[in-house]
Amino acid sequence: MLHLHSNHGLTLRRLWLSALIFFLSFLIQGFGGFLTGSIGLISDSLENLNDVFVNTLSMGSLWVAHKQSPDHRWPYGLHRLEVVNGLIVVILLGLFGFFVGSEALDRLQNPQPIQTGKVLLFALSGLILNLVATRILVPNEEDLAKNNLNLKSAYIHALLDSVTSIVLMISMVVIRFTGWTWIDPLVALLILSLIARGMFVLLKDILSILLHWAAFNHQEAIDDLKKLPGILDVQDMRSWKICSHLAVATAHVVIEAERLEETEAYLEDIEHLLWEKYKVRHLTIHFENQTMADRHHHLFIHNHDSAGVEDPIHKGPHLHSHPHQHD
Repeated sequence: MLHLHSNHGLTLRRLWLSALIFFLSFLIQGFGGFLTGSIGLISDSLENLNDVFVNTLSMGSLWVAHKQSPDHRWPYGLHRLEVVNGLIVVILLGLFGFFVGSEALDRLQNPQPIQTGKVLLFALSGLILNLVATRILVPNEEDLAKNNLNLKSAYIHALLDSVTSIVLMISMVVIRFTGWTWIDPLVALLILSLIARGMFVLLKDILSILLHWAAFNHQEAIDDLKKLPGILDVQDMRSWKICSHLAVATAHVVIEAERLEETEAYLEDIEHLLWEKYKVRHLTIHFENQTMADRHHHLFIHNHDSAGVEDPIHKGPHLHSHPHQHD
């Protein structure tokens, strides 16, 4: 299985450099938050820490995955490390967010004095660093042409970090002139809500991979395949993702051909369609003629207690369905 990534050397260097800048911003703003008593500044630093986690863990998992080529023990290499890393990010940010959120709620009821002048300086430093990282991550024409999702996602995160820093600075100006210190924990909760939304989206992606959600719309793909010349039907299509960028699929395809050597042209057309439109990188096709397809079905009906259960269609040993019920 040939597996290519769009993360060429230049993209990786840009991601590593931006992660380093985000980490520096996290340290500066986190230190500033504890020094000035601003829970909003600490929340803003967590947004930068989120980017550090996502960028470094993703790139680290890709590096490890490239070190382990697919073999009999690891048929897809170690690309699932991306999912493990995603879970680590969700857990760590969830813990940090819980403690910061609890402190923010407490300060809404018991406002604390804030050194707004120093907060402005720390927030401005964070904003400058975020803008530098954003500039590094701006997708160029080549990135857009290759649909470089990693780089575009990192760029959007950096842009949002800059916006939250601006919101924090505006809130400090308001507090300085009004004395409404409750605005600081309110801004902190706003930033935490943005982090929580990102965590929810990440967790949804993780679960979709772990629970083998279909990698694309099967009915749409079947309709497209049946428009190809010589393809009569497509049955038992299944797809899943190994990681966010590696989709695999299998299917039984009924064709007009009767000889094995005639299937090569069909396979090329199918592979081309599923890659170009649905980004399927690894494909397994079982070809059948109409006579074979009429003799059996491919429904996945699975029973845990089905040892020795007779095939409901064939009443014999050649099973294509797996009846399954839970006690």
